[in-house]
Amino acid sequence: MKESVFALVDCQSFYCSCEAVFEPRLWKTPLAVLSNNDGAIVALNDAAKEIGVKKFEPFFKFRHLIHSANLQVRSSNYALYNDLSLRVMENLERLSPSVEHYSIDEAFISLAHVSAQSRDDYARKIRATILKHVGIPTRIGIGETKTLAKVAQHFTKLSPDLEGVLDITGSPQQEELLASLAIADVWGIGQRWGRFLTAEGIDTALKLRNARDAWVRQKLTVVGLRTCLELRGYSCLHLELKAPTRKSMMVSRSFGQPVRSLDELKEAIATFTAKAALKLRREQLAAGMMTVFAHSSRFKQNYYKNSAKCQFWLASNYTPTLLKYAMPLVEQIWREGVEFKKAGVLLTHITQEGVIQLSLFEDYASMDSKPKQLMLAIDDLNSRYGRDWVRFAVMGLEQRWQTRAQFRSNRWTTRWDEVMVIKA
Repeated sequence: MKESVFALVDCQSFYCSCEAVFEPRLWKTPLAVLSNNDGAIVALNDAAKEIGVKKFEPFFKFRHLIHSANLQVRSSNYALYNDLSLRVMENLERLSPSVEHYSIDEAFISLAHVSAQSRDDYARKIRATILKHVGIPTRIGIGETKTLAKVAQHFTKLSPDLEGVLDITGSPQQEELLASLAIADVWGIGQRWGRFLTAEGIDTALKLRNARDAWVRQKLTVVGLRTCLELRGYSCLHLELKAPTRKSMMVSRSFGQPVRSLDELKEAIATFTAKAALKLRREQLAAGMMTVFAHSSRFKQNYYKNSAKCQFWLASNYTPTLLKYAMPLVEQIWREGVEFKKAGVLLTHITQEGVIQLSLFEDYASMDSKPKQLMLAIDDLNSRYGRDWVRFAVMGLEQRWQTRAQFRSNRWTTRWDEVMVIKA
């Protein structure tokens, strides 16, 4: 039986790299990507870090650097990021028999089919292939377990001399690396457990690796014990080749300007509901419960938040049905005089579309395939001509509440009207 060998492929400064693929000058220019509504900084490249820009800080603190230090700013462009992420994953699936899509910019792959002598060269082939085919630079950490692969990948960020690849499988260097890795930086530990372990005298990954099993299980449960064993080289976390079925689905947004009328709040909730329904259909799922919520700004007086929920007789992904349930919920949470800052829709009781639990209170004799055919037609038109090209009237037309995206780049790969044009 072959030993397990995992590689973690991490896209380097992913959001910034996606922007730079289509604007090459951004590779060496300070660049910050903003959160929804252009409120905070969520991604930076190295050049931006060098001029003092900090991640997760409010954008207004660094706006002056646009003129004084040539800081470039982009609004989040998730259509572009998701599309390039899929292209990265498609390339990985051609290079490895087993790929786990861990996040939008990370994937675990199996290298058990590659000999120990060839692993470094194979990892560099992966980096070169993704850079050539997608344009995204990557870093790759390799280890006997997923946790050790994470450790190796962490150090590729700190050591440019490694040129993006570090294999610590069976390496005597492991102990030195674990001794220099802060406990809070260990995958699966985080800040809360990190503070607790530091107070207990376990402030590095090496000390956790060497801790007694009984103590770790008592203090950190079986989850912490798995992490401990993984640091010792015992693989406890296998590749998840199929994403687990969702337990919930949420669509929410901060508003570009305060929402002061019931009609506008209904427009927003209807738009979020339609988007959630589309996600359900794409994943062949249906929802049995809906929660609608909204709140005003936390930074203003008389902060107000409210939510309302209802359960459906029959789980559904049919947009008109979900809208029928959503609109009365909006009226329940509405309060006159409140300036709403954010709202959203949460769908729960998720089930597979083909195994919906039937209800005693529905007339199944009258059910036919027309609703499904209608949604297939609408989804197809919107896919061809652009999001919400066909929409339900309650979603409105102007949508003045829409999230601000003042600095958004083109959706180069997903919208025909925004595709790059090269003039001769």
